[in-house]
Amino acid sequence: MKSTKYAVVLGLAASLLLTGCLPSGATEESQQPTNEPAAGHGAVEGAREVAEAPLHLATIDKRGSAGMFDLLNETESSLDSLEEVSALQTDGRYLFASTAEGLTILDSGVWSWNHTDHFHFYRGTARKIGILDNAPKAVVTGGPLSTAGSTGVYVPATGEGILLDNGRLADGEISQRFTTHHAPHRGLLAPLGDGAISSQPGQKPADMRVQYLDATGEPVAGASAQCAEPAGATATVAGLVIACAQGFLVATETANDSAKFDLVPYPAGTKAGDRAESLEHRKARPAVAGVAGDHGAWVLNTRSLQLQRVLTEHKLLRVSAVGDSPGHIVALDDRGRVLVYSTTTGQSVGITKELLPRTVKDPEALRGVSLETDAQRAYVNAPSENKIYEIDFADSARISRTLAPETSPHWMTQVGN
Repeated sequence: MKSTKYAVVLGLAASLLLTGCLPSGATEESQQPTNEPAAGHGAVEGAREVAEAPLHLATIDKRGSAGMFDLLNETESSLDSLEEVSALQTDGRYLFASTAEGLTILDSGVWSWNHTDHFHFYRGTARKIGILDNAPKAVVTGGPLSTAGSTGVYVPATGEGILLDNGRLADGEISQRFTTHHAPHRGLLAPLGDGAISSQPGQKPADMRVQYLDATGEPVAGASAQCAEPAGATATVAGLVIACAQGFLVATETANDSAKFDLVPYPAGTKAGDRAESLEHRKARPAVAGVAGDHGAWVLNTRSLQLQRVLTEHKLLRVSAVGDSPGHIVALDDRGRVLVYSTTTGQSVGITKELLPRTVKDPEALRGVSLETDAQRAYVNAPSENKIYEIDFADSARISRTLAPETSPHWMTQVGN
């Protein structure tokens, strides 16, 4: 998070805004709109460009009431209510809530556009977009941009995949680019370039593969790789990472509208129970992390394709890679403490007191716990304690704020990044 306590020279910020491009580190406390939107750089009609990432925490309580907490000015706003939420996912802008009705999609109205060497930031209007009623308990994989490209939705119970058009989502419409159909299996449909990566079931789990599909949903010859029991995927600045039983598969686009796959295998002797079951990281960074069984975390650098295991004394429940130069990873352990490690040294650099003692003992409450990281802070919600903790991971895991939003954080995620 870029806190408002970090001042900037407003005259310089104003002059940069007139160009339509702003360095990622610049801030402006007033959050004034620019005169001209940055056309083609994530702008949509009715939204205004602002000087820093409009970071919010979206929360949903047990009754389905939803709200957003502005991390810059600590104001709160409401979102459309939901019913019987069983999971919450995001790509950094859209909220994908699994409900009794299907997959409900909400637009938070705040987002960032990665322009490689700098970012553009926008504030628009939050709204409910609609419901995919054929997508119960879907696995959602977002792309790098919320107003371009696509979002993958995969339903394990039916084996169906749906590739959504992000440009149409930004206009408030649900539009399918294409769909895929396979036998039910644990798998994924993940966007990559103009196409997507689709999991392909086999006669047995070890035979499973992933296949690159072009913009029309057709398989591209030679663009496939083995990936047993894919457990999730996430888009990084250096490619799409898929958690497979044998290791981490990194998929990147090629110049001929195809895809290249690089497998980073687990070290010899790794037990099956120590594989990563999910991947988390700070958006637009190359490092990803996943829990490594009972003793630590896996950290993968998708640029260098180097895999590291950080060992811990206590079992980790959540872990996320910050992707900064010290290599910070932030974790939540089974005692309800937040721990910070450096991949440079492999050592702990900070640990909090037990923040979630009641939540970690309640399986229902624990399902809603999320660990979010941005450039400066980490956030963890404590549903049973009815709090959200803001952690300064670069300052020995110091608790910088304790938040109690009006909408109780039974579910939480960060948007605007």
